[in-house]
Amino acid sequence: MTENQTPQSEETPQAEELPSLEQVLIAGKDGQAQPADVVRAFLTNTVFFLTPNEVSDESSTVNPLTVQDQEGNPLIALFSTQEQFPAEYLEQAPHAVDAPGVAVVQSITGVGVIIDPGAEHGFQISAEGVERIRTDFLEAAAEAEQE
Repeated sequence: MTENQTPQSEETPQAEELPSLEQVLIAGKDGQAQPADVVRAFLTNTVFFLTPNEVSDESSTVNPLTVQDQEGNPLIALFSTQEQFPAEYLEQAPHAVDAPGVAVVQSITGVGVIIDPGAEHGFQISAEGVERIRTDFLEAAAEAEQE
């Protein structure tokens, strides 16, 4: 995980071939992508989250900004691009951190995520859904690599 202060675009030949997480989220909202496609894009792309404190390689803990769903369950607010940061979130947590989506799933338990909260294409995954992703996608991939 690294802290980013300014938006950066990473243009590589591979990135041009695959749709961005934001593109897949929009396609999902429009019925052009299945939830599994969104999850795959989430796991294979970099996501951003906000923290109230600066994060460095020496940081032992990271406290990402959380919001609540309609039932009051905590959700880590993740963003597909730095342009998606709402101003009111930046007031509470002004430091941006980027991490691979797969690393986020591997490092959290008991909490869900919401990607691009407040956006029309926002996508919410409950704590149980995060656990299922860990089991269905990550453990299955690890088992396939061992064969």
